[in-house]
Amino acid sequence: MDGEDTGRTISRRGLLRGAARGAAAIVTASAFNPTVSLLGRRAAAQDATEVRLTGAPSSPEESRLLEQVLQDFEAKFPDIRVVWEPVTQQYAEKLQTDLAAGTAADVFYVDSLLSPDLAARGVLLPLDEPMAGAGVRTEDFYVGLIEAFQWQGKTYGLPKDWSSLAMVYDPQAFEGASIAAPPTTWDELRSVAQELLDATGQAPIILPPDFARFIVFLYQAGGAVIGPDGSVAIDSPETQQALDFYYGLYKDGLAATPADVGAQWPGDAFAKDLGVIVFEGNWMFPFLAASAPDKQFLIAELPAGPAGKVTMGFTVSYSINAKTKVPAAAWELVNYLTGPEGMARWTDLGLAMPSRPALAEAWIATYPEREPYLAGGAYAQPWQLGPGGQAFFQDANAILEAVFAGQTETADAVTQLAERAAADIKIT
Repeated sequence: MDGEDTGRTISRRGLLRGAARGAAAIVTASAFNPTVSLLGRRAAAQDATEVRLTGAPSSPEESRLLEQVLQDFEAKFPDIRVVWEPVTQQYAEKLQTDLAAGTAADVFYVDSLLSPDLAARGVLLPLDEPMAGAGVRTEDFYVGLIEAFQWQGKTYGLPKDWSSLAMVYDPQAFEGASIAAPPTTWDELRSVAQELLDATGQAPIILPPDFARFIVFLYQAGGAVIGPDGSVAIDSPETQQALDFYYGLYKDGLAATPADVGAQWPGDAFAKDLGVIVFEGNWMFPFLAASAPDKQFLIAELPAGPAGKVTMGFTVSYSINAKTKVPAAAWELVNYLTGPEGMARWTDLGLAMPSRPALAEAWIATYPEREPYLAGGAYAQPWQLGPGGQAFFQDANAILEAVFAGQTETADAVTQLAERAAADIKIT
């Protein structure tokens, strides 16, 4: 689709809940590590092999669903018992502390932004060998997702699911301003925002000073943080163009931050009718269903920039601890959870999208109104900036906040972004 909405609203939630099921490719332990044979363990031991799994569920509902999927796995592999250890606060900090202390779980979630830091430290197990033994190919996943977990030619995790960014908007506000279709370009976005402002007197776009949102506009302008040669490339005319446009929406009164309108995040502002347009992920919908079940909305792909369409591929992997004592059993778990059967079961709830293109058709049959999100899989950029990317993300947010506060000019901000990228990101 090209900027078209799906003609669906949240009131159309009575959809089919079926999802595709496929045969999960299973690798034998001997194909993974000849010195640690799970088959030998099964023959020699009565007790099940225990695999510890930890992650950061976004809600109790997500944790409950995962427990159901893990029960399916244990029914399929009765000689493996999974111990699920959810972490609800400061997950990234706890994971890194546990890895340093040698107490981390066997399998754990890794955010794509953090992945290269952990890979560079040698704390993640490369998965290329077991993948080859199981017939799992990198092409089985969206390229913008699997690339987020690759470092120096090796794969350190498989994407468990994902979400892109799309434009979610209020169709009633569009109708009230006599706007027939959602914007498909930057110029149209400004024009539509001005019409909405004129009709309502309220800044229509909710736009945070957040690099995870600004980076889309950076890529849409043809810019980059790191260039193809591995050098810092953010000090560029494209970055200036993107920041002038992004901040210009706010400076000209066409956008407001969540804090400006008394909301915690853009989705919260949208649910409270404090904004008409937000650029958010698939994670919005459980929140809307719980907090504003009667809220009407439509979805469109993000407006294209001067360099064309771009969205972000936000994803988390299942990765294996390099020091696990049960690597074969850990791989069987990762392979099931990211395989056709386990992934279809997991994404059926709609919390996130399948990271396997082969499952897209069945998922869209269940959630047809969310097609603009899945369409972004063809042009999504990985949310990954190399080792040090997480530190740069924090520094970049501080720079954007200063711009939005009127304390820093955009030209100075571009220079500061380049300086922080050079200091934080370690490309080797």
